[in-house]
Amino acid sequence: MVKNILLNFLKGILAGLSIGLGGFLYILMVHYVEGELGKVLGSLLFAIGLFLVCTFKLSLYTGKIGMIYEGKQTKEFYISLPVMLIGNAIGAFALGYLCFFIFKDTNIMDTVNATCGVRTTLKTFNDYLSCIIKSTLCGFCVYMAVKLFNLNRLKPLGIGLLVFFVFIFVYCGFQHCIANMFYFGFGNHINSNMFINLALVIVFNSIGPILGVLIFKLIEAKRTI
Repeated sequence: MVKNILLNFLKGILAGLSIGLGGFLYILMVHYVEGELGKVLGSLLFAIGLFLVCTFKLSLYTGKIGMIYEGKQTKEFYISLPVMLIGNAIGAFALGYLCFFIFKDTNIMDTVNATCGVRTTLKTFNDYLSCIIKSTLCGFCVYMAVKLFNLNRLKPLGIGLLVFFVFIFVYCGFQHCIANMFYFGFGNHINSNMFINLALVIVFNSIGPILGVLIFKLIEAKRTI
């Protein structure tokens, strides 16, 4: 059990690095490609991060949390969830800080700071409501992306659906807790609003998969009728 939990921790770090890579590619595209095209390309390239997680079966918290709604899991699984989340945080923040030290004297930081600023602006009720809704929808999209990829593993359909759901949540500005950790590290945005944001996003990323689980259960119920 201890060995498996340690493995999940190490795979969690790699998953955090993978999502951080996706976030980095997004920032590059938004910064260097003008207009809406940069956002589109960045949203598509972000999918590389989740593709690496799914292909190499890494331990991504947002990709695993939905399983608790699918049915009873082992005790080891529940223990592993916070462990992999910590690993994800280490990987994402580490890559973010590495990028900060490499690019801190360049104008790419304007794009990074704008990305962080949108996430740490939590002053009004609408700001909090927006964060909650975007985090919930992101949790749903990640669950669907991972689930459909695993059902059609490495097939064109599975890859296409993974890219589609990742594109939707990135392009629409939905909030992903591990991606946010990377952005905050990259922007060196360590403040109270960062912790509030991450707390909210982690909670509602965790709730979002419920809708996806219900959809699959309804489909399964119709098949058995």
